[in-house]
Amino acid sequence: MSDLSRRKQAGFTLIEVMIAIGIMTVGSLGILSMHHAVSGANRTAHEMNTALAITERWIERIERDSLSWSKQGLNSSELVGTAYLSGLAGTVGATDWFRPSPSDTYEHYAFDYFGQDTNTASEIKYCTNLKLSWLRQGTSARVDVRTFWYRAGYLTGTATHADWVSGSDFRTAACDASTADGWNLDTAPNVDVVFASTVVTWLRRD
Repeated sequence: MSDLSRRKQAGFTLIEVMIAIGIMTVGSLGILSMHHAVSGANRTAHEMNTALAITERWIERIERDSLSWSKQGLNSSELVGTAYLSGLAGTVGATDWFRPSPSDTYEHYAFDYFGQDTNTASEIKYCTNLKLSWLRQGTSARVDVRTFWYRAGYLTGTATHADWVSGSDFRTAACDASTADGWNLDTAPNVDVVFASTVVTWLRRD
């Protein structure tokens, strides 16, 4: 057999194999990087959708609460039957952000990863605050709702923001409006927040 025939039957050289492995490695890294980016986007989308659902749930609770608004007026006697709008009693302008305190044991200001109401500190991922203001004193009011949470990757562990003492802070005192205000939610690097508003009006029932 001639030298030319033997060369035609020869396999890959070591250099060719190493080049092929290098190409496969680069391609695999690209796929893994894309998978990581897609997974992160899916987590973010899940969190946002959950927060939006929680916020919408609170909008519905506020609108239901307005049905207990007994009569027109600013005083507590007119708003005493409401669970959340009662914060407007005696107020001529607006309240600060506050953490609602539901009287219904099945409702809460805190929610777990799946968006279910919870009062177990270790399960809390999302927190909800309210802010009330009069549009027409004693007759119609605006209710702002904010739901905030740690972004994916910041659920537990040590602090990742200068204003946070520890990761466990978020599961207890951090649901307080004053703590959330201190975080500067609009600029906090590791916290997301969604806002929504609704208007409720006293309706004559006679």
